[in-house]
Amino acid sequence: MTAAPIRFRFGIHPLGEVGLWGGDRPTLHWFGLTDGWYWVELGDVRLLRFAADYDIPYVDYYVVRLWEDLLALLPAAVEEVPSDVIGFLESDDRGWKDVESEVADAAIDCWSDRSLNFSYLRESPSLRCWRSGDQLTLDWNAPANFAEPRTLRTTVAVADFVAAVEELDTTLMAAMESRIAEVEASPQVGVDIDLPNLRREHQDRAQWFARARSRAQTTDWNAVRAGAAQLLA
Repeated sequence: MTAAPIRFRFGIHPLGEVGLWGGDRPTLHWFGLTDGWYWVELGDVRLLRFAADYDIPYVDYYVVRLWEDLLALLPAAVEEVPSDVIGFLESDDRGWKDVESEVADAAIDCWSDRSLNFSYLRESPSLRCWRSGDQLTLDWNAPANFAEPRTLRTTVAVADFVAAVEELDTTLMAAMESRIAEVEASPQVGVDIDLPNLRREHQDRAQWFARARSRAQTTDWNAVRAGAAQLLA
């Protein structure tokens, strides 16, 4: 499968259904207010969809996690990978040798930096990416609790990937602007929430995408090549 358009989609639960934090002293904050669900669209394929017939069949978690992890991934995702390193990035880490060295660490970091973090899920899938020219390869592997396809490798234009992350940022910031206004207009009785700090945090997070785009990944490719040779030996 090649040249698929990509979108990062989400929904957020109504304010009255948002889970509270803090146990006996319930509290809410910006992170918690993103309580919702999300998925990835690649053409007509939807990733992060569960195999079971749930009312909401997608990952039901704080949407901010997807957003934060995509912003963390972005600098490495858009860094072009030398052609002779792509074979290492395509490799399965379960087949690597057990090696301890600085160059092996550099290679592992290079591989990991191009992986979207789903470790907060009980049975987590893997979505990894690497750039070659103006194309980004996406490699998806998921356990049996996710719907088909459980494995998929496709490509998207780098510009389309960046635009999809920017669209997620724009739509999430807009949704949270509306949510914060709702909270400010009608604070929940018995729920501790710092309204001035909530507004300040929102204003700060609205700058995160621009900061991510301004960060340049500077991988030491010679160290990665040396480390990959050790891990794949």
